[in-house]
Amino acid sequence: MLSAAPNTSAVRDLTTLEYVILSFMVIAPQSGYSILNQLEGGLYRASASTGSVYPVLKRLEASGLVNSAIEGEYQTRPRKIYTLSPLGTQTLDLWLRQAPEMADVIEQYDLMLHKFLIAEYRLSRVEVLNWLAAYERVTRGSLAMRQAIADVSVSDLSLSPHLELINQSLKLEVETRLAWIVAAQVRLRIE
Repeated sequence: MLSAAPNTSAVRDLTTLEYVILSFMVIAPQSGYSILNQLEGGLYRASASTGSVYPVLKRLEASGLVNSAIEGEYQTRPRKIYTLSPLGTQTLDLWLRQAPEMADVIEQYDLMLHKFLIAEYRLSRVEVLNWLAAYERVTRGSLAMRQAIADVSVSDLSLSPHLELINQSLKLEVETRLAWIVAAQVRLRIE
């Protein structure tokens, strides 16, 4: 986990879910209900319930990362709307700039796409290209690791065909991801 913000001891390390919830507020102010819907059907999907999202929103507000206001106070069902505070914006920007790591390539493809999407709203094109370059380096490292595993698999007669096919699938996934990263860099450089 990334430290939430520099020069402040009041803000603790945030979870991935907390960063994702903060990122939704970049696009527009959010209610708890709209956050639940985005987590269920968005690019970064997470199993979400009111029992998980609302406590996160309370923690983010208590940490000074989000502000809230009641909308429709005189209606039957008023709702709380959340927006990023300046500290929340700074914290989110640090997270967006964080270079991807090997675990991100192996396990967090949807999160990397989500970060790429939100970066359009918060980071400069140069910063996004730098992030993509770091993502490319780590992905190439992952591909080299997958290739080494595939090479060993060929000589290991004890591996089942299923395991060999799984290794092949994982390698193809990384190759596809690398092709997307390169294509994204080219597209952003020419626009």
